[in-house]
Amino acid sequence: MKHFLRTALAGVVLVGTLAVSAAAADFTGCADQLQALGLFRGSEQGYELDRAPTRAEAAVMLVRLLGEEQDALALEYDAPFTDLDSWQQPYVQYLYDNGLTTGVSATAFAPEEPCSAQMYAAFVLRALGYTEAGGDFTYNSVLDFAGQAGLYDPAAIDPADFLRDDVAAASYTALSLPVKGSGQTLLDRLVEDGAVDAQAAAPVQAMFDAYTQYRAGTAGMDGLSQYTVRDGLAVTFSGSEEDGMRLQTEGSTAVDREQGTALAEGMLTLYASGVAPYTNEYRLDAAEQGGAVRAGLLHGYDVVPLACIQSMTQAGSAWTFIFGKLPAQYEGSLWALAHSVGAFEQVGDAVLVQTIEDGCIASQTLTVALEQGGVALNAVVTGTLLETAK
Repeated sequence: MKHFLRTALAGVVLVGTLAVSAAAADFTGCADQLQALGLFRGSEQGYELDRAPTRAEAAVMLVRLLGEEQDALALEYDAPFTDLDSWQQPYVQYLYDNGLTTGVSATAFAPEEPCSAQMYAAFVLRALGYTEAGGDFTYNSVLDFAGQAGLYDPAAIDPADFLRDDVAAASYTALSLPVKGSGQTLLDRLVEDGAVDAQAAAPVQAMFDAYTQYRAGTAGMDGLSQYTVRDGLAVTFSGSEEDGMRLQTEGSTAVDREQGTALAEGMLTLYASGVAPYTNEYRLDAAEQGGAVRAGLLHGYDVVPLACIQSMTQAGSAWTFIFGKLPAQYEGSLWALAHSVGAFEQVGDAVLVQTIEDGCIASQTLTVALEQGGVALNAVVTGTLLETAK
């Protein structure tokens, strides 16, 4: 193991552009919450979050999200679309009657075509009361508006690879957003209308209230166009041969939000008993990375997306977040470990603590226990905000 780590780390430092392959973001927790509220169901194969949704499936998901499935099933079909199966018709009829869809043409809905991030954003935003006719957004700019409205967080949803997983994340997030022209969230409205049980909704509403406070406290982050973070990773290994081994990185990451770029530079060191420390420089450019590594560079130090949170608590200026599964941006922050030992498994929950000062995240610490091939690893990722520009 020691020889392997030294060799692997040398290759990482010299090449500097290797990407850690990562699975798609997992928002099973969002799907579970929606199902518990009676607003989401999977297919006979389960949630199937790892594949793209069809337009018909998106219609069903949206009607269920609005708590209108029973009313939709009672509708008589007279919409103009001639390409729908009988089971699809009630859902599309409801969307058509309520001005939430116009199809792809005067007579076609294209139910089996993939539903893009753009299409689903338009569906949900219309359900929240925003319209093209009212000048809120255009279909071509709907992704930008979805970001501004808080529906699509770039750290959580990749519009270029839109899956049912992302539908679950966006739908759950939509419940926390205010209906246009009211002080109510969509979930509050559903509870008031009797579409969602008040007792079942109470803990979710409490989470949304806490998240609203967190977002208010971190509002200064939204105004940053550029910032630099002093960051580091410290990993300790526990195993028959690995006791006393440590992996450490120390450096900084410069993020430019306007350009969508990030550059990390610093020093990487491997410590092992009986061996002189192995040290070398690293340089990682987000433009040369993919998957979780890119997400980690761009979003590893930022406001936590609602869809990623299992639970959250506040104590003074510190917010503590629990992740049952590491979101992609934090998995990407472990790039040095992934390069050195390969795939690893999370053991137990991961804990992120952010300290908020003057509207910004002043510092953060992520702690997670991992396991790889019988070796226990404890990883701690730290970050401190240094320079900012608006």
